Formats: sequence, C-alpha cells, structure tokens
Amino acid sequence: MKSKIEEIIKKHTDSIISGNFSPPEGPCPKCLENPEHFTLHERKKRNFRYICESLIYTVLSLLTRWKCPICKCTFTDYPSFALPFKRYVMIDIERLTNEYINNNQTYEQTISHDGLTIAYNEQEGVIDERKLSKTTIWRWVGFFGKLEKTINGALNLIRQKDSICQIFRSVYLVSPSKFKSLERKRIIQNTMKLFHINEYFQSKKIFGNSIFPRFAAACGWS
Repeated sequence: MKSKIEEIIKKHTDSIISGNFSPPEGPCPKCLENPEHFTLHERKKRNFRYICESLIYTVLSLLTRWKCPICKCTFTDYPSFALPFKRYVMIDIERLTNEYINNNQTYEQTISHDGLTIAYNEQEGVIDERKLSKTTIWRWVGFFGKLEKTINGALNLIRQKDSICQIFRSVYLVSPSKFKSLERKRIIQNTMKLFHINEYFQSKKIFGNSIFPRFAAACGWS
C-alpha cells in the first residue's frame, strides 16, 4: 500500500511524463522580473526520500526546468512536496525541523522513531546501513533560517491584509541548549518565525496557501 506522499509524487511524475503541466507563474527567481511566459528547458530526474515511521524510502520523480526570456537564466520549478537542494520531501523536513526547534528535543531524539534511529529501507538482497544524520536536521534549520527576504516579504503581505495581526508581537524563545553562539540562536529564531508566519499564510482569512514553494521562489529562495 502506497503512502499519501508517494501517491502525490506519482501523480506529479505522471503529469510531467504526459505533458499535462503548466508553466510557472510569477517573477523569475533569478532576475525577479515578470516575463509574459517561461520556456520549458528540460525535464530532469530526481530521487526523493520520504520517511514512514522509522524507515526512509526513495522514489524517482521528475522536475521541470524553465528558461527566462529576460535574463536567459534557467531555474527549477518545484512542486509542493519539494525544496531546492533537498532530497527529502517537504512534509518530512518541516515536521522534523518543527519537532527540533519547538521542543527540548536533542538531535538524537529528533532523528529517532519509537527508540529506533530513522534508517534507509533495505532493498531486496541489499543491506543498507545508512541512517538519517544529525547534521541533516541542522542543515534544514539553517536553510529556513536564512530565508530572511522571504520572512520579511511574507510579513509585509500579512501587514497589508491584517495590520493588527498578533504575529507582529510574537516572541520566539530558543532553549539555551540549542545554541552556543548568537548567530546560531538567530537562525533558529528565524526558522521558528518563518514556520509561524507560514501557519498564518495558509489560513483562509489570510491567503490560504503555503509560502512554499511559490512565494519563497518569488523571493529568490533568500
């Protein structure tokens, strides 16, 4: 029986194979200009990893790359389950990152399920001893924590929609055990803020859509 995320990936893959997909909308993530249309550059293969309980599974899919007629640069259009430079699906990245930053969990606890370290599913006849690394969690936190243009842009849109929104008075407290430098603390706070903003973004009274991937891409993933 396929998991929900595997079904979502398969549906996306089938649409790319059949050509039943639309060009991306909005500004070019490279030059931030708004051309009339983008030109399909290529379809490329990408292996995605998703987590089911304590096991990591891999599924092959396709991503589309597009060319901007203004700056002539190419870029990847990411579906809702994907992030740039990340092999794991968004739902797992967001879940585990949230668990780490919003709880007193250690890295070891975050990469475990029911006392077992999350590890790769063994293929038939092949023993795979790879496991989810502690450093992977921090790389995810660091990725989100550096999206300051996205954070500020999203806050500006929310302010236009609801200028007295409680989110502007939110304080993000980080456990002292999670940082040894002010820079690390700032990155964790930014990630907490971004995820909090995204909750508002997705509410029907605001925009009803996630920041990822469209809005973040429009901000140049920065």
